Amino acid sequence: MKKIPLEEFLRLRKLVYRNARPLDYTKWNFLFENGSCDGFLQVLASYQNEDGGFGHNLECNNWNPNSSPYTVCIALDELDAAGKRESVIKSKIIAGILKYVSSEAYLLEDGWVGMQGIPGNNDFAHMPWFHFDSEKAARADIGVTKRLADFILQYGDRDSLIYRKAEGLKERYGQCGQVLLHGYPDYDPIALNIENYDPAVYPAWLPLPVYFVNSPESSFYPACRDTVERNLDTIIDTLLGTQEFSFPSDRELAAFEQSNPHPDGGRWCVAEQTIGNYYWGSHFIIRDLDILGKFGRLDFELPVIRE
Repeated sequence: MKKIPLEEFLRLRKLVYRNARPLDYTKWNFLFENGSCDGFLQVLASYQNEDGGFGHNLECNNWNPNSSPYTVCIALDELDAAGKRESVIKSKIIAGILKYVSSEAYLLEDGWVGMQGIPGNNDFAHMPWFHFDSEKAARADIGVTKRLADFILQYGDRDSLIYRKAEGLKERYGQCGQVLLHGYPDYDPIALNIENYDPAVYPAWLPLPVYFVNSPESSFYPACRDTVERNLDTIIDTLLGTQEFSFPSDRELAAFEQSNPHPDGGRWCVAEQTIGNYYWGSHFIIRDLDILGKFGRLDFELPVIRE
């Protein structure tokens, strides 16, 4: 069984230490080095707006500082890293999110709009998949809606209007397989046939099935065990091959712009996006080491105490 040895972990740690934004740096310390959970949550809270929502390029490819339902879902992914730990900071973050969803911003009759349903995205640096689409703004995003409804049903006031609406949305989409997975909308494990994962036909841009299964305790794990083990081997090979982060070449940027023409005649790959894409390097290392740890694929014990 492939595992990440300690010397590779320490090599990857140097990359994160040199290149991560504060959010990812504090998350690394919390997850792997017995760092402060509150320290990580304090940085996460800095992305939260007065209305309780989240913005400020918490999602590295969208620099809209204003709140949106999709970006709140990204914050919930980060909040999940804190697990069941309770703290004043965590409680304030949750209260703020409840305030935001209770405002019903971008809430349609059938749920919340997705990442392309926010007109303000076009006023800030963003990648094509965040560009405002009036058709998508007129219909709910199932993954975003299910994520926010689950949050409300876990933390909301049972007597509140938004709680009753969340119950209705939960019932409406209860049989839908789509979820929002690591920011990817409408990830459908059934349609993707993750039990019989085939890398030759599986969309390369989607998260591997192991991220959906998430842990050995998942009810999906027994049926997907072989897929999970193959995915974990792939993740380890990718980490072992990860070297210094680099910015894309002019040729790569030009090819991207040519294959994704901007509808307004502008460019996607502006300076902010170059920085945003750079941030992803540390984020992915942390994500992958975390999932390897859950499945016993680290060849050392956590936490690792800094020398």
